[in-house]
Amino acid sequence: MKPYQKLMRVYKDGERLCPECKDPLPAHETWPGARHRFCGKPKCAVVVRDTKYWRYIKAGEHKCEGPDCPNFVPEGRYDNRADFFTCCGECWIRRLTKGNRLLTCGCGCSEEFLGRAERKTMNGLYFKSLQHYGNYLHEQYVITTSGGYYDLVVEYLEGYAKLHYKEQQTVRKAIGPFFVFLNETGIDSIEDVDPKTITDFQRWGEKAGRRTVTKDVSFISTFFKWAIANKKRKNGNPVVSLLHYKRQPKGTPRPMKQTETELMWQLLEERGSARLRLAAAIANEAGLRIGEISRLSIRDIDLKGRRLFVGTPNKTDTVRWAFFSDLTVKYYEEWMRERDPDCGHDNLLHNRRGNASRHESLRNEFRQTLCKTYRGKRIHETGFDKWSTHRLRHTMASNLASAGADVNVIMAQGGWKTAEAMAGYTEIDPDLARRGYDEAMRLSREKKHSKPTKKSMTFEEYLNHLKRAG
Repeated sequence: MKPYQKLMRVYKDGERLCPECKDPLPAHETWPGARHRFCGKPKCAVVVRDTKYWRYIKAGEHKCEGPDCPNFVPEGRYDNRADFFTCCGECWIRRLTKGNRLLTCGCGCSEEFLGRAERKTMNGLYFKSLQHYGNYLHEQYVITTSGGYYDLVVEYLEGYAKLHYKEQQTVRKAIGPFFVFLNETGIDSIEDVDPKTITDFQRWGEKAGRRTVTKDVSFISTFFKWAIANKKRKNGNPVVSLLHYKRQPKGTPRPMKQTETELMWQLLEERGSARLRLAAAIANEAGLRIGEISRLSIRDIDLKGRRLFVGTPNKTDTVRWAFFSDLTVKYYEEWMRERDPDCGHDNLLHNRRGNASRHESLRNEFRQTLCKTYRGKRIHETGFDKWSTHRLRHTMASNLASAGADVNVIMAQGGWKTAEAMAGYTEIDPDLARRGYDEAMRLSREKKHSKPTKKSMTFEEYLNHLKRAG
């Protein structure tokens, strides 16, 4: 039972008596600050209206202080000591869990909201939601990385980049280091950037341990194309394909070994939550990405058909159905026994506060549960040195391939558009590959030594055939 539930009481019909005349009262519920309950008879109403130590609120006088509730509190007598007044117990719970102090969001939107003052984030600022907090962090990142190019970078990010890229943070992280380099080297105009500057930037990135600078050069090239098209730069594109693009090695499959999978489930059972076990089962059996898991709603689960609906947005912008098996069923039932039905949303997963799970927090919870160290601190004696939930997607594809599943089945399950993309996730069992090779060679030998099924016609036979046909 949650702490606030102990403060609420539900009374059956006749279980409670009118405090004035002692007649039985109908069924009702109470909570701190609820309306004073009495039988409603005129003689009792006279006593109730005595507001010497109470506050009497008339009908339509006081709006319910529950979040986003349009109702007014019922007419009656209320305790003056209450922090707020609500029309029902549900609104009281929603108001209580949100907090009781009027705060101003620190992301720059200046919106006011109710919250708890005891939890501070950065520099003493409060934020309306994780989204607003994320907006603040992104803005600070742009300010610190762009320097004197701030206005130009914001114009690009808020214009072209927002229309052409699915994830804004990918663009920010790709071009941010480039402008850090320009500011450090004293280049104060993009007109002064030439191919040598790009080469120097790549060397600078390698020395600084920024491993993605070579891969991210395509984002820089696109930025300069935009700048040229919008007359922000007169010279040509300083990014030269032959000089600055390096062929990236293709990724290899990284499925988890049987011992790793067993360790994962052992740790999840010992110190994980039901929510985390369900997320791991979905990743392992259905192959969903962690972002796709965090966006699942209850209506996306087809328990009878044992499949999940994966909607957009996702990496390939295509919807699909992904099948699951016994483990997902087991942990789904476990989680639904714990899931708060009053959380106020239909997301499948929610955090300890009842808010819909986000992929960043889900990823951090996996690491905190499964890894020996978290954020540089040793927290467990046993566990993984590092953790990637995405490896479970590799495991799903490899398991299906090793079991002899058709390529099209594997592609549909994981949402891959090409067999080449799928191959980066699928590791073939060596024994299975050997058996397939031997069978193919056997069929080849049999075909080579078998008698032809059709006899070739001589030229004379061909002429006779034409005569008969004519």
